[in-house]
Amino acid sequence: MDKRAGEIASTIGRMQLFEGFSPALLAGIAATSYRKKAGTKERIYWQGDEPHAFYHVLSGHVRRAITSAEGDEKLIDIVSAGRHFGLAELFGDPRYGSFAEAVEPTVLLEIGRDGLIVAMEESRKLSFRVLAAVAGRQLAFEQEIAATFFHSGCRRLLDYILSEAGPNLGTAGDRVIRLQISKSLIAKRIGVTAETLSRALRDLSNAGLIAVRGRTITLLEKLYARQTDATEKAEKKPLPTALPTEHHRRRTDLWGDLTALAERQDSRAWL
Repeated sequence: MDKRAGEIASTIGRMQLFEGFSPALLAGIAATSYRKKAGTKERIYWQGDEPHAFYHVLSGHVRRAITSAEGDEKLIDIVSAGRHFGLAELFGDPRYGSFAEAVEPTVLLEIGRDGLIVAMEESRKLSFRVLAAVAGRQLAFEQEIAATFFHSGCRRLLDYILSEAGPNLGTAGDRVIRLQISKSLIAKRIGVTAETLSRALRDLSNAGLIAVRGRTITLLEKLYARQTDATEKAEKKPLPTALPTEHHRRRTDLWGDLTALAERQDSRAWL
């Protein structure tokens, strides 16, 4: 294996999807994979292109959107470093139903379909992982649709902030995150207007849950305390037949207290 392929195999092996697999299997996937750089607003693939790879973001951000025949555009996702996209398309329709574009200078790992298919034929465990990843994305997509129709702008924003915080919310005390994309892009991502986003940020701040300074968001002690309480209550509940992830259970139980607290600061409905 040459140096380039070895570096790519090592990077692939650190992806959650491929953790724990043999060097030989990773080398096979790396043989049809490449590092790719994309400049700001550069298309990674176009709507209507034939899928031949999926992509893992090493640095930067990628936006995925759908355009209509009239030129209207709907943002469907912002993919940050550490996440991948385009996996489901390898096994579905022969053409991309959306396009992918770099938000800023971005580095990607382009993982070829041919190498992935051969690896899946060799490893049943990998096949099930890929199936689980595709199914998980489908579930997340359905939840996002439901949120768009049934959840207030405040709740959607809080969901986004918590997802960006990740493990930062798991320890006591104030925690600080920096939003990696503009607020206008966040508004499009969660399906609200820029004005609604600003109002939601203000009211979450007034509720004592966060502090906002530009793109810097401080998750305050009150938010952590309520999240901890929600986790403890969730752990005491009988487990349902279809068990959601721990992260989803904590966040679901968190909503009643947090969004009600924030929305009491402003009686307007953010729909």
